[in-house]
Amino acid sequence: MEQKKIHGSTHDDDNDRSLTIEHIPLDLLAEILIRQPAISIGRSRSVSKLWSSITTTPGFINSFAARQSASSQPCALLIFSKRDKLFVFSSPQAECYQFTIPRNGFLQRYDSVNGLIYLETSTQLMIWNPTLKRFFTLPEPQGIEGKYITGSLGYDPVGCKYKVLCHLTGDKIGILTLGSQESWRILSQDFPSHYRRMTDSVICINGVMYYQCFSGLSLAHAIMSFDLRSEKFHLIKYLSRDGCFFVSYEGRLALMLSSNGQSCIELWILEDAEDHQWVYKHFPTPYLPYPFWVLRDMKLKGITEAGEFIYFYTPFSLCTRRMDLNKLSHEGWSGFRVIYFDQKKNSSREVKFRGIAIDDLKRLRVLGSDLMKGLSIVPNHIESLMLL
Repeated sequence: MEQKKIHGSTHDDDNDRSLTIEHIPLDLLAEILIRQPAISIGRSRSVSKLWSSITTTPGFINSFAARQSASSQPCALLIFSKRDKLFVFSSPQAECYQFTIPRNGFLQRYDSVNGLIYLETSTQLMIWNPTLKRFFTLPEPQGIEGKYITGSLGYDPVGCKYKVLCHLTGDKIGILTLGSQESWRILSQDFPSHYRRMTDSVICINGVMYYQCFSGLSLAHAIMSFDLRSEKFHLIKYLSRDGCFFVSYEGRLALMLSSNGQSCIELWILEDAEDHQWVYKHFPTPYLPYPFWVLRDMKLKGITEAGEFIYFYTPFSLCTRRMDLNKLSHEGWSGFRVIYFDQKKNSSREVKFRGIAIDDLKRLRVLGSDLMKGLSIVPNHIESLMLL
C-alpha cells in the first residue's frame, strides 16, 4: 500500500507550531475525499497535484457517481428553455442557474445524461456540467468532413465513457469521446440509411442511445439505436403514436402517452429490438389528493426507473385564468411541484421547488415562456465530476 507524508504548518501569536500528518494511505485519502460534496471535491483539485490526480481518475469519478445514484435523496432538476436562455432550478439544494447562449445562438434542444447536460444551438454544440458550473464547446469536424446538423450525448456505464453522436452534412456521422485526446471519428458507411428527426429528444438507456428517424425510400417512421460500446447502429420498426415520448421503463425503452381526457396511461415497451417486438401496458390514471384546479393543470412528464409516474404542476396556468399569484403563494400553491406516483403502492410523494420565488415566475413570464412546452424534468440528477 503506497503511503505519502503530508506536511502542513499553522501559526499563532505565541509560537510557530509544525503540524505533521504522517503515513496517510492513498486509498484512505481517496475515501475521505469521495465523501465530500462535489463542489468541495472540485475545489480540492487545486490543493495539490496529488489531490488532483486522485480526484480526476476514472475510478474515483465513477465511484462518486455510484454513491450519488445510491443516495436516498437524489436531486431533481427543472429545465426551462426560451430562445437564447436556459433556466435551471434544482431541489432540494434550491439553487437556480441561468445561462445565455453565446454568439446569439438559438437553443434548439437539450438532453440530460448521467449528470451532464447536452446543449445544441444554431451555431454550436456544448456540454454543461451543472455541478462544476463548467461548459465545454465541442470542436467542429475539420476539413471536408462536413458540418453538424444535430447531435446527442450518451453514456456507456461499462466503459465509463461519454460519447457524442453527431449527424453531419453529406450523410456522414461523427463520434467523439469526451475526455480523450482523439478528434472526431467520421463514418460514411456501415450504418442504415436514415434521416434524424431533429426536434425529438434522445434517450440513453444502459449504454444504448435511441432516437426517432425516417428510413428507406418511403421515409417510414422508425427508431434508431446506437450501442456506445460497439458503436453499431440498429433500425427498429414501430407504429408511430402521436403525442408519445421516450421513457425508460424497467431498464427498457418505452413510448408513453397520456392525453387530456384519457382515463389511463399507455406504454409501448420494447421487448425485443432484433425482432421489433413491443409489449403494450396501460395503467389507470392515478388518484392524487390535490384540489381539482391543481389536478386539472398537472402534466405527465415521464417515469422513474422505480416505476413512479412523474407529474408537474405550475401555477402559471392558473395565472392565465386571472387568479392572484400572491393569493396562491399565501395558500402554499405558488411554487413548482413535481409529484411522483407509485402505482404499485398506490402512494405519492412530491418535491417542492421552494427556491423558485414569485420574481422568478414573473421573469420567465416576461420572456413569454410556455412552461409546459419548454420544460424538461430530470428526476434523478446526479452530481458529476467530469472535467470535460
